[in-house]
Amino acid sequence: MESLLQLSFAGRLLRPAHRPTTATVVRRVPWGRWLYVLLAVLPLGFVAFQVGLWVRNIPRWDEFDTVLDLLVSLDSGASGREILARIVAVQNEHRMVVSRLLFAASYWLFGGINFAVLAVLGNLFCVAAIVPLLRDTQGVESRLRLAAIFALMVFQLQHHENLFWSGASIDHFFVVLASIAAVAAVTRTGPVAIAIGCGWAFLGTFSLAHGIVVWPVGMAWLCLERRWRAALGWTAAALVAHALFLAHFHISSAHRVPALGDLFIVGRFWLTLIGSSAALCDVEVAPWLGGVFLAVTVFLFRRGVAAPERVGLAAIAWCLGAMGMIAWGRALLSPEWAPLTSRYVILSSVAWAVLVGMIVERALVRSPRRAWWLPLTFMGLVAFNIAADWRHLGEGRVLARSSEMAARSYHRHGTFAKGPTRLYPDTAWADSLIAEAECRELYRLPPMDQLMLAQPLPLTLDEPAEIDDAEYFIEQVATEEGETRVRGWALRPDHTMRRGDLAVVFRSAAGLFAFEPTQRLRPDVAKAYERWDAAYTGFELRLPQAKLPPGTFRIGVCFTPRSDPEYMMTGNTIVVPKQ
Repeated sequence: MESLLQLSFAGRLLRPAHRPTTATVVRRVPWGRWLYVLLAVLPLGFVAFQVGLWVRNIPRWDEFDTVLDLLVSLDSGASGREILARIVAVQNEHRMVVSRLLFAASYWLFGGINFAVLAVLGNLFCVAAIVPLLRDTQGVESRLRLAAIFALMVFQLQHHENLFWSGASIDHFFVVLASIAAVAAVTRTGPVAIAIGCGWAFLGTFSLAHGIVVWPVGMAWLCLERRWRAALGWTAAALVAHALFLAHFHISSAHRVPALGDLFIVGRFWLTLIGSSAALCDVEVAPWLGGVFLAVTVFLFRRGVAAPERVGLAAIAWCLGAMGMIAWGRALLSPEWAPLTSRYVILSSVAWAVLVGMIVERALVRSPRRAWWLPLTFMGLVAFNIAADWRHLGEGRVLARSSEMAARSYHRHGTFAKGPTRLYPDTAWADSLIAEAECRELYRLPPMDQLMLAQPLPLTLDEPAEIDDAEYFIEQVATEEGETRVRGWALRPDHTMRRGDLAVVFRSAAGLFAFEPTQRLRPDVAKAYERWDAAYTGFELRLPQAKLPPGTFRIGVCFTPRSDPEYMMTGNTIVVPKQ
């Protein structure tokens, strides 16, 4: 009897007093953690939704050379030496070996290419870039805070060029992942970590040219920590990487190397790149914010670097060096009307996200019980994310529509030359590549019934207001073959112009009709008005007359047609005859 009592008592000790359910586990998790998860997931989900809406399986610009021409060469039986020469070739001072290997792998595995899949893959590289940062962050709360800060500052539509165009995302997002992973490995000890870092550094070097900056950053870090043996191995790998990168290297004839007198231009452009993301790409504010970023970074470094901050600080150093290299190579090429290129802003966003994360963690360590400022900080980050998305909300639709219109023209006429938009400057070369790729079943343009945005769709204006303070010039109003063409530019003096902000309206006794035109860049207007945003004032509409009822119509221009539309009528008219 006594033994039975002992067994019963032991069983009660071994048996859990309460079996936790899912609801119990959820209640035990602090509500703040769920808020951080929500702040991380929402920006990522919104960007993923936008990518799903506007990414198209249609090549653009460099993709004709780097993807289609490469696949045609592979399929035509090019020799191994020829294939290697194509993969390692220099293009605009880059050796995009990684992306070309991905294109070749797509051919070898699937027999062709899908540009929408490439864009999604490129975006996943950006998502993965946070993993090395989170791995060296200590504590669940700190990791969730960093994930929320990173998501709010990085996953937004200022990076529209990378998000919606695989020709940018596959390289400009991957180089960030490879370089951060490389510096993260360098901050750890042991030969295995250095070997992993060298591998990632090689991948970064041979994706885009500014990936090569990871080598001096890694060397500086190893020297600061007096890890001389690791520094020796890193130096040997760096020499090999530089020798391979510079072999038969050449600078494009269209690019000019900065002289001594150009250093101010280069320095200002560097500061502009650094501050670009936080300034919402405002070219007047960005250099000042770039200077603030440098000052704060130097201040934090002089106060010492804690173990959890090593990867973050090394990542900031790489971002600054990469933007410096871009400024050196691109400052003199940057036009006055479009000084910031969307694909480079990712470096600024990553650097600012890491810096803000470091500041937040240091402040919490100093006064963990008086963090009244923490909710305000995240409210500011949320406002920043919303503002960045709102400012560039139409970019994806504009890019998708221009691609579809070019594809529609190719289907109708057998060439890109007659389309309102062009996917490649040399239309004859683009025509031949598309035809060859289709013949070899490597790639095929989407069929006509899938080009939903190619036709000028009517817009519904919600209580539009007529104004009289716009400036415009209608360069062409013509009717031929049952189609009305309207081309010109228009702007508001006190309003910032954005892509997709214009529509063409037709007014008669039958009502007001609005249609979305094709965006035309107008650097001449930007130069004349000394406004960089005036480059987005050009438009061209090709409208079948069947889309309007018979009658006489005055032509006008509409601003912000999807939100608080305002329109101004011009002195131009058209007559739509009865069918």
